[in-house]
Amino acid sequence: MEIIPATQGHVPQILELWKEFEDFHKEIDSFFTRSKDGHVKFGEFVHRQMDSEDSLVLVAVNGKDVIAYSISRISKHPPVFELESYGDIIDLAVTSTDRRRGIGTEMLGKIYEWFKSRGMNRVELRVAVRNQIGYSFWKKHGFQDYIHTLYRLMDEA
Repeated sequence: MEIIPATQGHVPQILELWKEFEDFHKEIDSFFTRSKDGHVKFGEFVHRQMDSEDSLVLVAVNGKDVIAYSISRISKHPPVFELESYGDIIDLAVTSTDRRRGIGTEMLGKIYEWFKSRGMNRVELRVAVRNQIGYSFWKKHGFQDYIHTLYRLMDEA
């Protein structure tokens, strides 16, 4: 297994893993139900991130198979805060058959190296409330809660 920067040739396998990732989330919260062209839109997003100097797209490969991917970028808070720029982990997904083998931890180390090389001291991410596997992973790696996003469906008003 090797973790490397993603190339355009990896995108089809990244999309398949993204589908698995989203379907896992859909099982715990129907909000994550993929749209009919969701994979197309996500593919366009991946290509944009790969072309951006402020983004890092990594894959873990086992031979020619992509078994994990991550998307990270430099983001900005509104200019009303002293800390403007921060590292933002958009996705980190490992195939269900390869979880709990240290791949996510190793990939996170590469992400940290990239953020440090870009002068980032703070890293943020979002995790679905009902995703206890993901939440436990991030807590194990020292991430802390700092804001909660709440929602309400208006047809329940």
